Amino acid sequence: MFGKKEKERVKWSLLIIYGLANTFEQWCKILLPFSQWQLKPRPSLFDGLILNCVGNTSMVLGTFFIAQLIDTIGGKAAAVISTIVVGIHQSFVGHIHNYYLFGVLQTLLFFNHMPTIIEALIGQLVGEDGDDKERSRLLMRLIIPASIAFAAGPYLAVQVLYMITPSLTLSQTLCGILNILTILPVILFILPTPQQSKKLQVPTVSAYFELLRDSKFLWTLFFIMIVTAPYNAYDQVLRSQLSTQMLTSPGDMAKLGLLLGIFTIIGNIFVLPRLQQRFGPQALLLGSLILLFLCYVYLSWVHDYIYLLFVLPLQVMGVCVANGLLTAQLMGDVPRIHMGKAAALNRLAQLAGTTLTPIIAGYYIDAAETTILCYTSAGITLLAIPIIYYKGGFMRHHFVNLPMRTHEE
Repeated sequence: MFGKKEKERVKWSLLIIYGLANTFEQWCKILLPFSQWQLKPRPSLFDGLILNCVGNTSMVLGTFFIAQLIDTIGGKAAAVISTIVVGIHQSFVGHIHNYYLFGVLQTLLFFNHMPTIIEALIGQLVGEDGDDKERSRLLMRLIIPASIAFAAGPYLAVQVLYMITPSLTLSQTLCGILNILTILPVILFILPTPQQSKKLQVPTVSAYFELLRDSKFLWTLFFIMIVTAPYNAYDQVLRSQLSTQMLTSPGDMAKLGLLLGIFTIIGNIFVLPRLQQRFGPQALLLGSLILLFLCYVYLSWVHDYIYLLFVLPLQVMGVCVANGLLTAQLMGDVPRIHMGKAAALNRLAQLAGTTLTPIIAGYYIDAAETTILCYTSAGITLLAIPIIYYKGGFMRHHFVNLPMRTHEE
């Protein structure tokens, strides 16, 4: 059992790790199109999406392995492995020039599951005293470091590229090195080591079926997929398009990243808590979906950078709020022994849309056209609204609005 001060220190370290990991991932993502441009043979937009799909499929497969690591050798060891492997990937991805070798390197994303690990560690940490409301409150706080990462990642990528070194390869390498040097010490020196660890075993499906037998858990997973899938699909294509903007006007890309982060932070720190005092999670989720639907409709008509500034911050905030609400709902009632598996299924649902992007986008999207993808995203989001209205009634009460129990430390 942790003391109060030690527990608070671990909570803050988890938020810091989550924020840093997301920052370096955003840094790497914004430079990834440039790495793909230097490949031989030169990939088309569709081929680039296929390469991304290889990485995302690897992450989907890795969710089950990481979940097994968390539930056996512990979240701390899993975090160390994830940080080292992802750091290696980020360090070397800019050095690859062969199309097929690049695809092989993408398989290292099998271990890219720091969000899964952090969510499971939060559940285990707070779950020791059985306080589900505190657990949900802390899971919702993950929105804040994620929001900061949306600003910090692209900003750092642009600043390093244009103020420190013009080399894309060196910028990518620096991203991976900093990932390891900043996150690994926090994991090793602050996160607690499990008192007992089991022997690593082959993952079994029975535990997953046990979780999926709960209709509330299953519906929440479905809600996560239909909320994040359209955004992830659109985000992949948009990043490729904005790469040209970054080359010609690097300051504009820095401003966009800063605007996204600041707007989302303000919304999550000042606006969301006030909304939570008046509305339950189902109502807030429906509001986020309506906002996202309007964003996709707007984005289907505009493509110029200046017009994107008016709606992308709203889109990012809508996704962050919806995903935070659903993650807190999903992890709120899960037994401590299955935290790793629940977090893995949450990650799997979020990755579903990214993995299916080539299927959703296909050959219908060229280098300057996202209208059909926006219509598809808007249609999926519109369909989700009545489904969540009729099937999401179990979300009417919000954990974070309930009175907190006090405990003797």
